[in-house]
Amino acid sequence: MKNKKIVFANQKGGVGKSTLCILFANYLAYKRKPVCIIDTDLQKTILMQRQKDAEIYKGVEEPYSVQDFDVSEPALMQQLMDSASQVEGFVLFDSPGNVSEDGLVPLFANADYIVCPYEYEEKTLDSTGTFVQVINTLKAHSPEMKAELFFVPNRIDPRFGTFEEQRMWGQTNDIFQQIGRVTPMVNSRATLKRINTFELLATQREAVKGAFEYMIKRMK
Repeated sequence: MKNKKIVFANQKGGVGKSTLCILFANYLAYKRKPVCIIDTDLQKTILMQRQKDAEIYKGVEEPYSVQDFDVSEPALMQQLMDSASQVEGFVLFDSPGNVSEDGLVPLFANADYIVCPYEYEEKTLDSTGTFVQVINTLKAHSPEMKAELFFVPNRIDPRFGTFEEQRMWGQTNDIFQQIGRVTPMVNSRATLKRINTFELLATQREAVKGAFEYMIKRMK
């Protein structure tokens, strides 16, 4: 299977970046696709989740590997990306919330896809806009950068929002659609707060199916 390097990123913390990365890995594993996660987030959220899950699921084979890596050294990050390019299947990267880390340049420059979750909330949209500017600047200085962007409206409760707010949501999607691809929404559901790195519940699968199938079909 062709190698695909996918980075989950946003300048704004708390938008569900690590959660979405785990869910995507679980979804790919459920579909029997080869997948692994490399946790470059300074908080090591996914690595710690796997360590906790390994105690609970003792004796159960891991559905995919989770490794961590320090993003502070650009040269080492380039080596990591070169090695990741030799891996068959999907290699997912959870990136730090602060995109100013020097080591992130090789991460983004060598990615095939960048997945950017966002919420319809003013501060999040401002930070997402800043993130897009960073990516555009990187592209201008790195002609070899070919990453396609997927924007994921995440943790959305469609029951809320005034007419004016929902109109703003549509306008936001239209703007992001000019830069990359906007996936179907991932709605806010209690089941998505109960994730682990070993199994995907049927309710979780249903919640993310629209967005993830959209992404998989377009990741050539």
